[in-house]
Amino acid sequence: MATETTEVTEARRLRVWALARALKSHGYAVEVAESDPLLAVPAAFGSPVVVRCDQRAVCGGELWFAFSGGGAIAPADDAHLPDVVVAVKGKLAAQADG
Repeated sequence: MATETTEVTEARRLRVWALARALKSHGYAVEVAESDPLLAVPAAFGSPVVVRCDQRAVCGGELWFAFSGGGAIAPADDAHLPDVVVAVKGKLAAQADG
C-alpha cells in the first residue's frame, strides 16, 4: 500500500470525528482512536462495533467507512453519515439479538 499523505490522514480523522458526533447525537457512547482513524461503539453484549475510515481502491481512493475486518458501509461524506449511523445501529442490534 502506498504511503498515505498527511492530508489524507487528517481527512480520515475528520470524517471519523464527524461520524462520532453523529452517533453521539443518537445517544451512543463512542470511543475514538487518535492514532488510527477509527471509532468503537461499545455494545451491551459482545465486542464493540468498530468502524474505520480508509481509502477504497475500487472507488479511486475515495474515503469510505467500513466495519473493522471488512464490510464497506458507505462513502465517508456528510451525505452518507445517516446511512453509516443506521448501519452501526443495525450491527449493534444484531449483536444484542445474537
